[in-house]
Amino acid sequence: MSKSLQDQLLALGVANKKKAKQAKHQQRVESKEPKGPGIQESLQEAQQKARDEKKARDQALAVDREAKRLKAEKLAQVRDMVKSNVIDRGVEAERVDFRFPYGKKIRPFPVSADVRDRLARGMIGLIELDGAICIVPRDILEKCIERLEGQEIFSHLAKLEEQDDDYPPIPDDLDW
Repeated sequence: MSKSLQDQLLALGVANKKKAKQAKHQQRVESKEPKGPGIQESLQEAQQKARDEKKARDQALAVDREAKRLKAEKLAQVRDMVKSNVIDRGVEAERVDFRFPYGKKIRPFPVSADVRDRLARGMIGLIELDGAICIVPRDILEKCIERLEGQEIFSHLAKLEEQDDDYPPIPDDLDW
């Protein structure tokens, strides 16, 4: 059999036994060293990953809290605007039903004849807050709807009718 390179170099006298022993030892040490990350490095990586995940969760929670706070703040502003500008329904004895769509049903809402006419012409509108339906002026209702963009709150506002005062009224008994 052929000899190993190390034995051949020793036989020729190019290398000595001490250097050969050192090279063998060095090879053994290098083969025993872990090739992947050590325990300490993997532990640090896991801790860093956990910190990053916690930071991302905390940021998402902060965004949610801020959104809820803004939503509650806008709702409080709308409540204040509605309470300060609410229009009375009229005398109870003189009330007539104003019918409007509420979900899939037509709901009656007893108001005075004057208020019913203004509701029908779109000068005033209805908004539901805290389970109660309130009557407010058109501009206030539009501001409320704008502030509550994306929130589920009922409001009813008829199209604004334009008054043609210079046009004579059409008689009821006119046949076409």
